Amino acid sequence: MTTQDRTQEPILEELPAAVVRPPRRFGLVWLIPLLAALIGLWLAIKAIHDAGPTVTITFESAEGLEAGKTRIKYKDVVVGKVESIRLSDDLSQVTVTADLQKEMEDYLTETTRFWVVRARVAAGEVSGLSTLFSGAYIGFEPGTNGAPAETFVGLEKPPSVTIDTPGSQYNLRAQRLGSLDIGSPVYYRQIKVGQVVGYAMTADGSAVDIQIFVQAPHNEQVRRNTRFWETSGLNVTLDTSGVRIDTESVMSLLIGGISFEIPANQPSEEAATEGDVFTLYESRDQVEAPVYAQRNYMLAYFNESVRGLNKGAPVEFSGIKVGEVVDVRLEFDEKKLAFRIPVLMAIEPERIAVKGDLKINRAELVSKLVAKGLRAQLRTGVLLTGQLYVNLSMFPDLPPQQVAHTGSYPVIPTVPGAAEEITAGIAAFVGRLEKLPVEEIGSELSASLRQIRQLIGSEDTVAAIAALRQSLAELQRFTATLNDTSVPQMNAALTQLRQVLARTESAVASADGLMSGNTALTYDLQQMMQELAKAGRAISVLADYLQRHPESLVFGKEEPKP
Repeated sequence: MTTQDRTQEPILEELPAAVVRPPRRFGLVWLIPLLAALIGLWLAIKAIHDAGPTVTITFESAEGLEAGKTRIKYKDVVVGKVESIRLSDDLSQVTVTADLQKEMEDYLTETTRFWVVRARVAAGEVSGLSTLFSGAYIGFEPGTNGAPAETFVGLEKPPSVTIDTPGSQYNLRAQRLGSLDIGSPVYYRQIKVGQVVGYAMTADGSAVDIQIFVQAPHNEQVRRNTRFWETSGLNVTLDTSGVRIDTESVMSLLIGGISFEIPANQPSEEAATEGDVFTLYESRDQVEAPVYAQRNYMLAYFNESVRGLNKGAPVEFSGIKVGEVVDVRLEFDEKKLAFRIPVLMAIEPERIAVKGDLKINRAELVSKLVAKGLRAQLRTGVLLTGQLYVNLSMFPDLPPQQVAHTGSYPVIPTVPGAAEEITAGIAAFVGRLEKLPVEEIGSELSASLRQIRQLIGSEDTVAAIAALRQSLAELQRFTATLNDTSVPQMNAALTQLRQVLARTESAVASADGLMSGNTALTYDLQQMMQELAKAGRAISVLADYLQRHPESLVFGKEEPKP
């Protein structure tokens, strides 16, 4: 140890010993961060507690949607916001993730619906115009029943009727959709009371199910026996009754529509319940047409053209429909090498009121009617289209026939139609016309015309006509002289009249000589000359009478003495 070390050692030994105290458990400095942590934890718990549900919605397109901006609204009240938008794994759809308010959690069920609200013009209505300025948003319809759900498939079109609209929904079954679409109006007595809200093909593809919504209180008019029919577009019917045009309104003319009503001949039944299924008829005529349960089938064979005779064409008796055509086909007989056309008719006997009790069966009745003259005939119902129908009528003048049978169908004899009879008559007339000696008649007619020209242009005919004209002029002068001359001058006038008559007879004789022949003109001229001769003799008798009784010009003819 060195001297220096020894010098410092006492100094270290004189230092006081340190007093060791235990550390404090919690310092005040840690109170602030602890309080901050507690507040943050409380806020986190509150945020989790107050946070609404997160849902996933699938759309075909994200047109107009933006993550963090697009709102979800119910009755124009914001109830959520879109958080993210992404494509599906197969790139066929768009998946939207959105947060909703906690109050909406109880309304997220299988029946909840979401759709994008954009500006639309469809089914004659304009909607979503406000989105042109504020942007698109997602519409929300709360679900009232069903299991809870978090994943939904968004609607591509806004629903026509929301859940809070009072009314009832019904299902209509039709063979085809026609021009109907979602939003097409539903009418009752030509007043719009609802609309089409959806449609889908049936499971077997045999028909179309159409869902309609009828607003309250008009849904009370839908009864068990209510009939629905389509009023789409302009319904033009051209049949044997003529042309009929039927449309419900201008709107239905453009976008189609459905009407319903209780048939006039039926009493009102109890009210229908929501979801009931009804048949959608194609027209009002089908609704009003009576339904007959009994149908008897008959055959008629026609050898004439049946163009214009279609399935469903009416079968009438004296202008009253008693059935319809069921089938029309062409049949070939190999043995006879001939064609014939069997027409199958369905007769509805309930259309015919029977007086008294019908004690004979159908087969005997048809046999007796055929024996009495019952026949089937094709007639034209509409000349414009050539549409045909089958007319059953009695022809008692025809020879009686017996009823034949083809299978189980009785065969009604037929007679040619009116058009066929006219065609046959024209053909017969043309046949007789062809047998006429047209060339010989033409030759004789040409010869007669030449004779007439020679007769008219001959000098004798011209002279006869001139003499006749002169005689008539003298006769007129005589008549004037007779009216103005006194009784002493009567003898001179009578002498002049005799001269006129003599010249007239000479002219008649000359004309008669010229008219000798066998032509029609010769005969007519002869008749004219004979009438003139009779007139001349009558004038001669008058002249003799006036010569004997000139006073008759003043006092008239005396009454014959008894």
